[in-house]
Amino acid sequence: MNSQYLYYFLMLRRAFQSYENHVPIRTTMNDLVQILFCTQRNVKLVLNKLKDEKLIDFHSGKGRGNSSTIIFLENLEQSLQQQTDVLLNKNEIMKALELVKEFGEGTKVESFIMEWVSTYFGYKQVNSIDNMELEILRFPIYRPLTTIDPVHVFFDLDAHMVMQVYNTLVEYDYKNRSFRKSLAHNWECSQDKKSWLFYLRKGVRFHNGRELTAEDVKHSIMRLWQSPHKWLVSDIKEIKVLSKYSILFQLHKPNNLFLHFVSFAPMSIIDIFDSSVGFAKLPKGTGPFKVDSVDSDHCVLTAFEFYFEGRPHLDKVEIVRLPEDLREDMEERNRLIFDTGESLSTAMTEWNDKQSIFSGTNILTMNVAKNGPIQNLMLRKYILSLIDRDKLTHLGKPRLGVASGFMLNEEFNEQFPVVEKETKVSGKENLSSTGYSGEKLTLVTYNRHATDAYLIQQQLIEKGINVLVKIVEWDKIQDDLMLEGVDMVLFEGTPNGNFISLFELFLFEKGFIHPFLTVSMKEAMNEWITRIKEEIHPSIRIKKYRELEKFLVEEGVLSFLVHKQVEVSYDTTLEGVSFNSRMWIDFKDLWYKQIKLDNLNVDN
Repeated sequence: MNSQYLYYFLMLRRAFQSYENHVPIRTTMNDLVQILFCTQRNVKLVLNKLKDEKLIDFHSGKGRGNSSTIIFLENLEQSLQQQTDVLLNKNEIMKALELVKEFGEGTKVESFIMEWVSTYFGYKQVNSIDNMELEILRFPIYRPLTTIDPVHVFFDLDAHMVMQVYNTLVEYDYKNRSFRKSLAHNWECSQDKKSWLFYLRKGVRFHNGRELTAEDVKHSIMRLWQSPHKWLVSDIKEIKVLSKYSILFQLHKPNNLFLHFVSFAPMSIIDIFDSSVGFAKLPKGTGPFKVDSVDSDHCVLTAFEFYFEGRPHLDKVEIVRLPEDLREDMEERNRLIFDTGESLSTAMTEWNDKQSIFSGTNILTMNVAKNGPIQNLMLRKYILSLIDRDKLTHLGKPRLGVASGFMLNEEFNEQFPVVEKETKVSGKENLSSTGYSGEKLTLVTYNRHATDAYLIQQQLIEKGINVLVKIVEWDKIQDDLMLEGVDMVLFEGTPNGNFISLFELFLFEKGFIHPFLTVSMKEAMNEWITRIKEEIHPSIRIKKYRELEKFLVEEGVLSFLVHKQVEVSYDTTLEGVSFNSRMWIDFKDLWYKQIKLDNLNVDN
């Protein structure tokens, strides 16, 4: 039966919940129109369908306004349980949870689904249809996947999934600050850093079995010219395929950081002959896992048997989106394995010590490109001066401390940054000098930063700034109309270890800085980034980068608020744990040590 009709039945049954089954109930067509929120014609269609399915019996009253009789043949809880079972069997867990939340509060179905969900996640050993033993890792997330097409990724969760399915020419080891081979087994560059030659491994296979060639590399990277990540290829003058396994990039300008560029997740290589993109059909990759199924709420990855760096130990990885309001309950029922803003849970009882790792930096950006009060530099500076960042840190974990820039990293030769207090003049006098006259300003963020946003709102309202906070979903915040209509955005920048991740924050066309700048600001920013790429000496490169941050702060475009960290703990039987540049655990090397020599009775 169509799920929409079952939903209508639940709406009807809830409205008459106090009545037992098989009891005649007097009602009117107008009442039913109000209950089902649809036209009288559609109500009749729904009633006939439910009657055919033997969920109700219905007798229409003769004449306009006369009462009708409805008899329910099934109760609310029974029907809700059946529909929930159907959704769970189809792995539509998010829909099942939302259905129970709407219709099942306080019922046995609510208890059932919470118990089902809490036992669903973690490490599992199951037998396949052909009696093979499979190792599966399932874990919940509390945000949607927005894409795993490499040329569109921006959020860390999406980029992490891309890194499990695709490969880049080289990989950046952020811990050792070095590069290692990936699809390319060797590379070299000209002295002026304008020509870069890569030699590809032979025998690398896409998930459909086709061999990777230099043509795939060329056309994969050419896709970026028509994407929000076109900044990644703006330096490329020409891409030449020299042979089946060698490819040359010639640049307009010197770029000492070009290896960072080709190691970045959006530069991942796809099968160019499998050009469908999006969630329904994905281009094939060469990575350790291939996509079995994916949508915004659910993704299943299976091990790629012929991965060129060795088959993963896990057979399957499954991630499932849960509602944000279940996070606390899930974490009470299940210990965390790791948490980088999400949760991975298991039923294990032994845990290693927690570690703290730098997550990112919260930033408030101003939409200078929008007509309105925010175009006034004095107002922007005044608003940003009102934010008490010490009070933001006092909101507690995962906030680490006040920020003076994006990075909290040894690469930038800094320990914990110290921010000088800004001088603040009296509110009324300064506010009146900005020309602001009480216009409503919209601050947009997603649920992860709601607490910070409401504290900022309170601080600004106290000083006469009329601020409306709007909380939106992850997959809606990048909509063009959304970005054009907001005055401020609060988000977390997660650069994590190298310049390319910083450039992405500044240059990504659907990000939260680039769309908000004036043309002249974009030109100035591009000039700074060009100087950074051309600079040979790392210390001077860092100095120039700091000048870029200072320029944007002085222009009142952004304010660095607080650094954040996450705590990591995991089951002691979990081996192969290592964090990538996105601060996520790579799935490829994970395995569970279920058998320990010390626990076996063996003869010495």
